[in-house]
Amino acid sequence: MIKSTLATAALLVGASLFTSASAHALPGYTTARVQVKAGPDLAYPTVGSIKRGAPLRINGCLRDWSWCEVTARRDRGWIRGDLVAADYRGRRVNVIQVAPRMNLPVISFSFRSYWDNHYRDRGFYRDRGRWERHWSDHRRGPDHRGDIHRRDRDRPDHRPHR
Repeated sequence: MIKSTLATAALLVGASLFTSASAHALPGYTTARVQVKAGPDLAYPTVGSIKRGAPLRINGCLRDWSWCEVTARRDRGWIRGDLVAADYRGRRVNVIQVAPRMNLPVISFSFRSYWDNHYRDRGFYRDRGRWERHWSDHRRGPDHRGDIHRRDRDRPDHRPHR
């Protein structure tokens, strides 16, 4: 009895989380042919592609609106924010221009939970560790990956940090 009650409660909580997340999604469109990525970076694996002008659901965008998490047909993933448009006051406009006024949800990208929830059945999931390191390096920025900016490297007085 207790087991079935707990299972039912877990199912209801999971369903309400799914419902509330999709309830905040807004209708949108692409402004060009785009590749849907498995994370907010062009280096991530491609989940699918969307034709220019195709409808999609905007689930939310990163705080700087640079990437938006979308659902199109059966694909769910990330596309650059400058390639997402929505209807606003009778016009189709880029979300970067109007996102704060549209109450578009601001979301974050949590690699582990996102990939576990959406990509377990995809072939690239087996390389999950590699992509998780990519996200970790991406968040820390180029200095933590050992990259040297070209303009700094080419300066005659440039000395690498020790």
